[in-house]
Amino acid sequence: MTLLALVLSVLTGFQVTWNVEPAREQEGGAVHMTVRLDEEDLLFVIEDGTEAASWEVAAVIDGELTVRNSESVLKSELPVIETLSILNVPTGSHLLTVIMRDLETGRSYSWEEEIEVSLVDSAFWSSGGLQILEGSKQRASGSTEVVWNVYSPSLSNEPDSICAAYVLRDASGITRGEGWMNMTASRSSFEYTASIDINRLDAGEYEILAVVMYDDEIVAASGKRLELLQSWDVWGEDPDLTEKLIRQISSSSELRALSNAEGPFSRNAVMAEFWHRRDPSPGTVRNEYLEEYLTRLDYIEDHFSVLNKMGINTDRGRVYVLLGEPDIRENRPLENFSLPSQTWIYFTPPLEVDFVDYDGYGEFELFTEWEEVRNAWERHRIF
Repeated sequence: MTLLALVLSVLTGFQVTWNVEPAREQEGGAVHMTVRLDEEDLLFVIEDGTEAASWEVAAVIDGELTVRNSESVLKSELPVIETLSILNVPTGSHLLTVIMRDLETGRSYSWEEEIEVSLVDSAFWSSGGLQILEGSKQRASGSTEVVWNVYSPSLSNEPDSICAAYVLRDASGITRGEGWMNMTASRSSFEYTASIDINRLDAGEYEILAVVMYDDEIVAASGKRLELLQSWDVWGEDPDLTEKLIRQISSSSELRALSNAEGPFSRNAVMAEFWHRRDPSPGTVRNEYLEEYLTRLDYIEDHFSVLNKMGINTDRGRVYVLLGEPDIRENRPLENFSLPSQTWIYFTPPLEVDFVDYDGYGEFELFTEWEEVRNAWERHRIF
């Protein structure tokens, strides 16, 4: 039975999907895992005219190896889907670790997560934890999916008399979304799911609360914190804002294409091509370039915005979005009649960038020539 499903993608594309089966009376619970391997996870070698790779996957509970499997796969047979199960897991919290090793190179990748094996009580309602499938930290764009499993003390309960609802609250306790959850009933549990709209919400901390009601009485409840990152408009919804966000990394022809596009659909197409051209691994779902760029925008807004001025519109923001975090920062406060200043030192490209706070309000202006910064980026193209 599927009680809890969650997907995690680590940096290699290595994916793990797992579900936790609760313990019942004297029997322990179970953890079932599905591991997916793609081309970027393995080194393929040519043998007898075919490309093949060898791999090993192992699952560990609380530091003890419990199950392991190894096989070979042809490149034409990708992706690899491997299932593992750990039985008789005691109730309580456990550290689950999944390890994948490429047998050709010896490289290994691991992922770990705290899991909870609950006990289904024969007299009371119980539930697993509310889970956010995309993770507890994500961008405020589109929707987020949640799943929650609830266990009834009586298998004879009529599903029509049971319902579940959710509420999305911000850090101030203000409700930002609410609705009913969809239910799938199995022999021993009720699985509730919901798609929660988070599009364009403010960045910050939120909480998702869910309750199950049976005959108008709340019988189970669960909550999960959600951290939302800024949803940067890098797709042309607001063309003026998108231009500000991408100007430093754009060519004049790309900016003209965005300006000449008519309507949001055309602008979205222009920007989709813009980011595709910069994708270092276009054959995969992820665009590492875009992910890094959005992360830099997060940092810039948090650290360089000043006097109601967006971080990307400051000189430090313009430099940071191109070159990223400097290897050395030198800060010189106001003293001996000298103005506050900063020097950012980069090893690659070899460059020193100087900033001066002429007005004393914390907005450091670029002292180094902008062309020197731009030319260094053009020569090295760090990302």
